[in-house]
Amino acid sequence: MAAYVIRRVVAFPPLLLAGAALVFLLLRVIPGDPVRGALGPDATAAQVSTLRHSLGWDQPLPIQFVHWLGDLARGDLGRSLVTGQPIGTQITSRLPVTLEILILAMMFSTALGVSFGLLSAIYRNQLVDHVIRVFSVASMSIPSFFALTLLIVLPARWWGYVPPLKYVPIWSSPGTNLQMFIPPVFILSLEMAAPLMRFTRSVCLDVLNQDYIRTARSKGLSERTVILRHMMKNCSVPIITILGLRMAALLGGTVILEQVMSLSGIGQFTYQSVISRDYGVVQVLTLYFGIVVMLSYLMVDLSYALLDPRIQYR
Repeated sequence: MAAYVIRRVVAFPPLLLAGAALVFLLLRVIPGDPVRGALGPDATAAQVSTLRHSLGWDQPLPIQFVHWLGDLARGDLGRSLVTGQPIGTQITSRLPVTLEILILAMMFSTALGVSFGLLSAIYRNQLVDHVIRVFSVASMSIPSFFALTLLIVLPARWWGYVPPLKYVPIWSSPGTNLQMFIPPVFILSLEMAAPLMRFTRSVCLDVLNQDYIRTARSKGLSERTVILRHMMKNCSVPIITILGLRMAALLGGTVILEQVMSLSGIGQFTYQSVISRDYGVVQVLTLYFGIVVMLSYLMVDLSYALLDPRIQYR
């Protein structure tokens, strides 16, 4: 397994470099001038030229890219074109918000998706199954930003309740923190749990039709033992795979939801940086998203051996 992990980790830098180069190029072919946008409409040509020269943007694109990679190698993430603050400091201050959303959403969506999918498979073609399937389809059909808007607007209109809009750490005030995070976490959890319900149902139904399940039942084992010890053990590998693949979608969901909720997290930072064409921030955040996704895929692959001893890494 050690050799497999080393090969995977060694493959990270080329993949990140390719992604960074693609984003670097795409940002610079988009119409518009971020320097003039940062200085304002009253900026003179001399001011624009001076700022562009200080940023090194008057040099050829390959040289700009090499200089940016050199700064990264020295641990210098650069400064935001819009705020002028160090990018690393801004990411560090916003990271707890996004991490809390991701952790809570992953926990709730996994519990909801797996448990409901399991119930749907056990009670196949019964009322419980039909209700869960309709619920999952409805959850996938409603856009997350629209559902979150309704979750904020309707309680405010009907009961005069508006969730807190200023971030409060959970260790300072757990109640206020949960009031702020419940709406985005609830929507993200539903968005991720809905396809997980359907996939879990499909996998469980396939396993329930296997011969070893019928053999276990014929030996007089209780249905609880058959489900937990025999069925779920063999369903866990494909379910873990889907959870890893949904991590990228979960990261993407934080971009819009944090903007709607005015949460100062990495998602909102990404959205605002793309809109303002803050080149340095977008490039660094691209690497951040890439590292998180690749690490999640690696953890999923390594978990296979723990779930199924028959799996070997070459």
